Amino acid sequence: MGEMSPRRRAIYCYTGNREKADRITAHDPLTTATVEQMLAVKAPFPDSTRDVELGVRLAEAAWTIIGLEGFKIPFDLCIEAQALGAELNWGRIDRQPSVATHPFKDLKDLKIPEDLMERGRFPYKHEIVAKLREKYDYLPITCQVVGPFTLAGHVFGVENFLIWTKKRKQEEILEALTLLADVNLMDAKEAACAGADFICIADPTATADIISPQFFRDVMVPVYRYFSERCPLPIILHICGNASCFLPYLPDTGVDTFSADAHVDVAFAKQVLGRKVAVAGNVFTINLLMKTPKEVRDEAVECIKKGTDALIPSCGIPPRTPTENFRVLPEVAKCMVFY
Repeated sequence: MGEMSPRRRAIYCYTGNREKADRITAHDPLTTATVEQMLAVKAPFPDSTRDVELGVRLAEAAWTIIGLEGFKIPFDLCIEAQALGAELNWGRIDRQPSVATHPFKDLKDLKIPEDLMERGRFPYKHEIVAKLREKYDYLPITCQVVGPFTLAGHVFGVENFLIWTKKRKQEEILEALTLLADVNLMDAKEAACAGADFICIADPTATADIISPQFFRDVMVPVYRYFSERCPLPIILHICGNASCFLPYLPDTGVDTFSADAHVDVAFAKQVLGRKVAVAGNVFTINLLMKTPKEVRDEAVECIKKGTDALIPSCGIPPRTPTENFRVLPEVAKCMVFY
């Protein structure tokens, strides 16, 4: 029997069936692009965030240069906001695009156009997925969507939306977040048709540094569950910061995997979640940027010993991360098995 394909391995690991895989996966569903990759394949930011062929080339570099076992699209967190009317700061080679303006002044102003998937860079995103799938049938592809809470900050302004969560009726907040979850659903369905294997909800602003465990339980859990019940693909949820206090509520969201930031202890997360939700992580991105390959290797080994289901960075990779450090993750995943 030959080695298991990376696609099959990732599907097992990210759906809570790691025991069926030959080892843990090194498919990274978070941001994978670095400056050294961009220069190597001549696909720099910001051009590669707008041009399909450059985008394919940069996405491929995660596999061809780093050795990560699959692809993740897109490279920034602004596609949804831009399609809804936000203006962007396009960044530079070592800085991703960011939201510059907020298109809606109030919750009641939020409207989702029926043709949203034809607007902005949604076609760019889904065409890259389709091209990758046509070329690589053995590698997994993750389509990242910007989660409802973070997207609310993009379209209303973070400060405005946080004030409204305290002063407006909870039903109004839930309605707005559910509408934004519908944006994610439209995106996920297009991505599934294009050939994606996973949806990664990137909701960095839904952090315990900003929202309480009660708000997460009463508002975010129903919104994530609304999305999960309708999404055609397995779901990975990433929340920045120390989300340990959210762990007991994660099984109720319906997501398949929790991507843990560096402040969450993987062993503790595994203990809380058991077999209900897989855990991915969480080599500290700052260490990937600043430490030596040996130090990164030691941390990666420790993550595996703690029981991670996918050996990945703790968050989106810093663009200036050295290739020699990033390569350590797939190298370690290939040679170590802990069950």
